[in-house]
Amino acid sequence: MACQPRGIIQIPESEIRRVEVAGIKEVQYRNFDFTDGLPAQLLGPGTQSTAVLGSDGRIWFATVEGVVWIDPKRIPRNELPPPVHVVSIAAVDRNFISEPNIRLRPLTRSLRISYTALSLSVRERIRFRYKLQGQDKDWIDAGASREAVYPNLSPGFYAFHVIACNGDGIWNETGATLNFVILPAYYQTWWFRLIYVLLAAGSIWAFYLYRLKLASAQIRQRLDAQLEERERIARELQDTLLQGFQGLLLRFQAVKKTLPKNESAHQMMEDVLDRADEVLSEGRQRVRDLRVEELRGDNLTQSLTDCGKELSIGRDVEFSLSVVGTPQALNPIACSEAYNISQEAIYNAFRHSQGSKIDVELSFSRDCLSLRIRDNGRGINEDVLSTERDGHWGLTGMQERAQKIGAQITLWSRLGSGTEVDVSIPSKVAYFQGRRKPVWKSLIQPK
Repeated sequence: MACQPRGIIQIPESEIRRVEVAGIKEVQYRNFDFTDGLPAQLLGPGTQSTAVLGSDGRIWFATVEGVVWIDPKRIPRNELPPPVHVVSIAAVDRNFISEPNIRLRPLTRSLRISYTALSLSVRERIRFRYKLQGQDKDWIDAGASREAVYPNLSPGFYAFHVIACNGDGIWNETGATLNFVILPAYYQTWWFRLIYVLLAAGSIWAFYLYRLKLASAQIRQRLDAQLEERERIARELQDTLLQGFQGLLLRFQAVKKTLPKNESAHQMMEDVLDRADEVLSEGRQRVRDLRVEELRGDNLTQSLTDCGKELSIGRDVEFSLSVVGTPQALNPIACSEAYNISQEAIYNAFRHSQGSKIDVELSFSRDCLSLRIRDNGRGINEDVLSTERDGHWGLTGMQERAQKIGAQITLWSRLGSGTEVDVSIPSKVAYFQGRRKPVWKSLIQPK
């Protein structure tokens, strides 16, 4: 027993031993005060002790209003845990008596939960602990308070648990539980959030399509400008150079007629005119190529087939080309760039892959024109993929050509597993508008 100005403290012997052995700084104790019948405040410490041990085992204490005693051997102890009860739950504008499954209206944020415990001895000595499942991670020591306040709760299901102990430290571990739910506002519901996410995703997708359409339109505009420039050059060549060259040929023919047939000058003039006819014919073909308004996918197919045939001569390599989908009328510049990219990929496969088979797939779809060149060769080292060697700019050139027409080019390779080059050109850039042929699929395997 020990005394202090306001009451008497009892520390069990087991706690004192824990202090001596383990060196702990906190001990369990019991405090006797006015709730136990102590009539007045104890005298403060002076030169002499205010507590005396009697011969009968009682301890006597001096107070400001007289002498009191306590018998340590006969201190009553309450072994019954106090029954706990949740009284009510109060929102901002409503108060609910404790009942199962209380439903609170949307936008309810602040709550005050009242609870109590029954004690037949000293009510003020009851201590409480509570926890709101869904909000609190650990038990909260409330002391003697009989209210729990939560200022900012979100919509959802909650379970409020409260336990209590009497003045002798006997806990009611079961306690009491109150279940309640805070209903969500419409903008707090899962379906509203789902719609919001879908709208956000749709907006992002629409913006992406808009940007893609804008980029395709800009590329198409540049290609149209190049086509117009080609047509202008073709007109200039047709109206000036070729016409003038044709006039010169007519005059040379007139001069040739004046020369005797048995003279060497006549034969020389005839050879010059034959060569001039060949040059004029070649020039007209060039002008015709410049003025072409559309190319069929068949042209690209045939060009790639011829390329594979030419490169496979003298090599033990199987080359095949397959066409999938409906052949479309192609933009001449996009067709030319697609051919140049594919030609470079086929050339690299024949020269560097050391494989036995090279496959080319040309696919016409609604969204894009796709080319895929793959081989079963040795693959490409990662260093070559990341950095071009001096004097070897094939991969860089392919990327630059693809960027010029807004195409996407992907190169996959692994040592010992071959190489694959995928080229995808948006349909708005690759195709002209026109009739479609019936859908067909063919496999061309030159011998």
